[in-house]
Amino acid sequence: MKETSTDSLIRIEIPSRLELLGVVDKLADGITEFMGFEDLDRDAVAISVIEACTNAIQHGHHADGIRMVRLSFEMQKDSLIVVVEDEGHGFDPSLASELPPPDLLATRGRGIYIMRTMMDEVKFDFTAGTCVRLVKHRSLPLGDDGEVG
Repeated sequence: MKETSTDSLIRIEIPSRLELLGVVDKLADGITEFMGFEDLDRDAVAISVIEACTNAIQHGHHADGIRMVRLSFEMQKDSLIVVVEDEGHGFDPSLASELPPPDLLATRGRGIYIMRTMMDEVKFDFTAGTCVRLVKHRSLPLGDDGEVG
């Protein structure tokens, strides 16, 4: 992944425990608020990041609280790039349907569909564990001074 200046990059590691997803939700919401995202886009980012982290915890680490989920939030002028990494073996992303799952209200099996629907870009890399890269473009880019507009 491309490195960026440290003043626009936030990194965090959390133990693989579902009860810590609220911390990730607050961080994603705070970053998108800081960047001036519209409310619907703020929700889309937070939901997608939570889905990616849930998959990392449940599927990548099998809820082993010793293993860490790594997140990075790269704030660019016109977009936010979120990367979620775990130590899991990955999966075949082509098996995840581009169509809505048959039961949208089911408690499992919707995460990748939700991420692909809500984000502008979703990419997977299985080179070292599982890495999900989520991109959301802003309607109003940040100025050179970091302010909206």
